[in-house]
Amino acid sequence: MSMQENESYNVGSLTEETLRKLEASGLRMTVQRRHIIEILTNSKCTSPKELWYEARLYVPDLGIATVYRLINRLEQIGVLSKNRNIGMQPVTPALGSFTDGRGKDLRRPGANLELTELVRLGLIARGAIGHNNVIQLTLVGDKVNVTVVK
Repeated sequence: MSMQENESYNVGSLTEETLRKLEASGLRMTVQRRHIIEILTNSKCTSPKELWYEARLYVPDLGIATVYRLINRLEQIGVLSKNRNIGMQPVTPALGSFTDGRGKDLRRPGANLELTELVRLGLIARGAIGHNNVIQLTLVGDKVNVTVVK
């Protein structure tokens, strides 16, 4: 997947969780990467090239490939996603259809379960977590990661 010139993007605040996810994915936090993320956090760049120009004010020897690689890694770890002409937003999986093999809806009338709660209840039923645990789901590529938060 490549970024187009007319794609814009932004990301939420640079949190410790984001830094942990980057480091867990094997990417150490360099001065260059920190500046790129800070700019993503605080400005509305309209293209990777614009982000690169802005970041070069702080890191003159920054290569544009570094910008592309970091954006791709942030997508891979589920910190942001790219939507053409919409921008990058955190990726949280949502419950789509919930049907049997014949297409019958399996949701109970009036039950409006979120995907996170449905997964949490399944993990409790399997004995993987306790009733008081809270989980967070993130989408990384085509995989859903489950993090036990509490």
